[in-house]
Amino acid sequence: MTALAIIAIVVLRLAAGWHFWCEGTKKLAYDSDGHLYVAFSAEGFFKQAVGPFAGFFHSKLPDFHQWQTLLAKPQEQTEQSAAEIAQWAAGYDAAQVRAAREKKTAEAEIPELAPYHAWATQVIDDLQAVQEKLAKSSAMTDEARAAAAAQFEFRKRQLAEYLATEATAIAEWQHELWRLKHWEESPEAGDLPFTEERIAEKKAETTAAGRAWVDQVAGIERGFYDDLHALAVDADGKSDAKLAAAVAKATADKRAEELAFMNLAVTCLIITVGFCLLVGLFTRLAALGGMAFLLSVVATQPPWVAGAAPVYYQVVECAALFVLFATAAGRYGGLDFFLHALWRKLRGAPSKA
Repeated sequence: MTALAIIAIVVLRLAAGWHFWCEGTKKLAYDSDGHLYVAFSAEGFFKQAVGPFAGFFHSKLPDFHQWQTLLAKPQEQTEQSAAEIAQWAAGYDAAQVRAAREKKTAEAEIPELAPYHAWATQVIDDLQAVQEKLAKSSAMTDEARAAAAAQFEFRKRQLAEYLATEATAIAEWQHELWRLKHWEESPEAGDLPFTEERIAEKKAETTAAGRAWVDQVAGIERGFYDDLHALAVDADGKSDAKLAAAVAKATADKRAEELAFMNLAVTCLIITVGFCLLVGLFTRLAALGGMAFLLSVVATQPPWVAGAAPVYYQVVECAALFVLFATAAGRYGGLDFFLHALWRKLRGAPSKA
């Protein structure tokens, strides 16, 4: 290998290493107490995934009570169904006003005709499961159990009231999903130019519209969890460690915990790859690790899928890492030179770059 080629390889290694190092370290931040934490989440990449691997990436996301299956379902809306929903929503709202005027507590109502019935039922069942799981804890007193049950009923009514005000909008949104589904299945979807791209854009836009309702309900859930955490703090501000641990365990989201671990693992991988490439240590392993990460990004946005985001620079950098792997670039101006020399010496072979 010529001197110019060696210089080019070293420059390529340093450039790739610097990029990975910078991208990795900027995913870290300090909180107000000075503690280092991972300020990166792969959730955005997974949400935007398209193509044949989209289902796999989506399965790694916290699904928030199966909203993409139970709420984001295509459903045709007829004039009759629209009128029935509007009539029920108006009646339910009037009942809430009447109950407030009479200083009574109105019952939460999730009728089967409501477009969100299946999802709301799932949310309520999941929150009740948390409340019941916590009630079985030995750390809970009878007073705390009663308070938790009361908070569950309050949040249940709050959920029902909020969704009732959005019933018509949700029904219209599900109708748009139904129209989109029929558009995808129509003959023109694969025949007319740019139709696939327009469908993909419309699908992303329509699906994203449902996030507004999900975010609002997530706020109600967070409020319920805050209520439960407050049970572990007495009037003097002292915390019951055993009860606090029981609440944390009952409210833990397994998928969210898995995503948090994945965020940490990805951040550590990127920083490690960057460091190893910069100093030329274990360069081949670092190049393989970097390639694996970049290919996982490309897999979320396959170039041949309509509506996929551009991934050209990831492909180019992946090719650069392959060059570093193939040439064992760390042996030129890197610590791998000494490791390689030591390895050859132990094997009884003459040392050379």
